[in-house]
Amino acid sequence: MKPQIRRILESHLAKLDAFPTAWEGVKTEPKLPYQAVYLTVNTAKTSTISDKPLATETGFLQLTLFFDNGQGTKAIEQRASQLRQHFYGLSVVEPHIQLIIHHPPQIGGLFLSGNSLALPITIHFTAYELEN
Repeated sequence: MKPQIRRILESHLAKLDAFPTAWEGVKTEPKLPYQAVYLTVNTAKTSTISDKPLATETGFLQLTLFFDNGQGTKAIEQRASQLRQHFYGLSVVEPHIQLIIHHPPQIGGLFLSGNSLALPITIHFTAYELEN
């Protein structure tokens, strides 16, 4: 289900705006400010046992914002809040999959990355495989 999960979450992110993005697996060197995107599926289990078992997968989309250092924290924190609101409560049903964001995305702590100010946002999801 990982390709479908990636497509759903990345499509939803792209609907927000045209913010510069370093997509996972795509060679880019965006200028500040930008966001970097990484997907991790960390559990997969059988949720329905039958002659056609169905899976449930959980994981997270990691968005890390990178802004100019020395400009304060207001802009980066506003962007993080905007992303949190955009993803919280998301529920998408498509053929063969339902993806839900059950909990508010977690905004981490600010840190320096080179000369940039960075702020991670972790978006936990649950994806349910649906019958064909």
